[in-house]
Amino acid sequence: MNRNTHSARANDHRTTDVLVVGAGPTGLMLGCLLRHHDIACTVIDRRDTIDPRTRAVMVHAAGLEILDTLGLRTTVEDAGVRRTRIDFHTRHHALFTVDFTTLDTPFPYYVNVPQPEVEAVLADHFTATGGRLLRGLRYTGHQEDEHGVTAEAVTDDGPHTLTARHLVGADGASSTVRTALGIDFPGITYPMSYLLAEGAPTRPADPDASAMYIGPAGAVSLLPLPHGAVRIAGPVSPEALDRDSELSTRHFRDTVDALGFGPALRFDRVDRIAHYQVHERLAERFTSGRTVLAGDAAHLNSPAGGQAMNTGFGDAWALAWRLAALDAGSPAPLLADYDRERRAAAAEVARTTGVLQLLDAMRHATTETARDSVQRSLTGYAEAWSQLYLRYHPAPTPAATPAPGTAPAPAPDTAPLALPARTGHRLHPGARVPGHRPEPGHHTCLHLPDATPDPAHLPPHTRTAELTPTQRAWLPTGTTAVLVRPDGHVARTLPTDPHTTAGATAETEKEAA
Repeated sequence: MNRNTHSARANDHRTTDVLVVGAGPTGLMLGCLLRHHDIACTVIDRRDTIDPRTRAVMVHAAGLEILDTLGLRTTVEDAGVRRTRIDFHTRHHALFTVDFTTLDTPFPYYVNVPQPEVEAVLADHFTATGGRLLRGLRYTGHQEDEHGVTAEAVTDDGPHTLTARHLVGADGASSTVRTALGIDFPGITYPMSYLLAEGAPTRPADPDASAMYIGPAGAVSLLPLPHGAVRIAGPVSPEALDRDSELSTRHFRDTVDALGFGPALRFDRVDRIAHYQVHERLAERFTSGRTVLAGDAAHLNSPAGGQAMNTGFGDAWALAWRLAALDAGSPAPLLADYDRERRAAAAEVARTTGVLQLLDAMRHATTETARDSVQRSLTGYAEAWSQLYLRYHPAPTPAATPAPGTAPAPAPDTAPLALPARTGHRLHPGARVPGHRPEPGHHTCLHLPDATPDPAHLPPHTRTAELTPTQRAWLPTGTTAVLVRPDGHVARTLPTDPHTTAGATAETEKEAA
């Protein structure tokens, strides 16, 4: 049994503040963040050990900032390889690039690191900080009341009961928690098969970039991995292979060779080969009473841009402070806000990863004018895929009761505002503040040097700091400060007029309560 795992057979009954089902990257990240907030947490998983297969690979800037908050970024980076670009190659020698070096973050790059390595780092940190990780324990269902959740699980030795204030289903695409809640998981399955192989390449990978190679009828990504290995994967097979069919190394080689890039996509040694199908799905809701969904249990999307693990990290980041606030007695509808914000965020991720049309445009960009047009269309993809510039729309204000016989006013659009370009970013309510390092459990008031807000107009225990020059440039006209939530998103902008500040911050206190 893994050294960072407790035996599920030691006790039949355990009590904790938050029970997380699923010890993948989302569940373990949530566990680490809850311990960062000093919240008792137990994570259970049906597997006895970490799954050794490399699934997700890329960790983007927003994820690196979260890891840095936990003191884990360097450890994760040491287990991977840093890259600053994604290059797109076509058969007619066109080259298109998504460049991450201009992002406003201390970490303007992404790291290719195998998911098992990330899980091992998170698991070690979780248990070292007092979290309880129980492996070999399979969740079978739960009940809840106004006091908490009682979950049932089984091991080879028999049934176990665990109680918690809240339960989080982070147990993957086939989530048993989601199934137990009866939550639908609608979406689509791509009709083609994606082929995948990992091993030692014939040619060394570019030291600065991952790549996408686009052929006449298919495309594959080439992701450099540690120790000189690479992963080549993509929708190169037009048919959907049977789930149980075997994929030979020769079939993979012949299919990828048909793209027309020769030695650039060949292996000297293949260590792993597989095929899979891609799904885009979004749970109809992310919450039910005291139970919450996160990660792949809540949403699935295309592998383009390496978003899956990062979106799960975003779920954990958005959920941890809310669970901490609820544990402290907050009466605010924080789980409903999590549902609204993260469902919209997942939908936005699906929009930015739907690149089949973009790849087709690259495939047919045979003139300089067409190539310039495609390159311009890539503006903002680094910002979008980094997940640094996500904006949550504020919760809609409850509408007044309509007069009899009249239709109610339409609900406001709560989809995330697309802020793909750094030049378009503003610190409006809901915007994430890149480069800001939140304090666990605390709001922060970022202000102009000569405009420190009156503490009486701020939520209790709010910390203050001056806006950086970049943040000042993003400050909306007519404001002197922004109140930032514990997850780094703007709760409220504070106006210049001192007579209106009190009203605005009173509203903020109500929102933050």
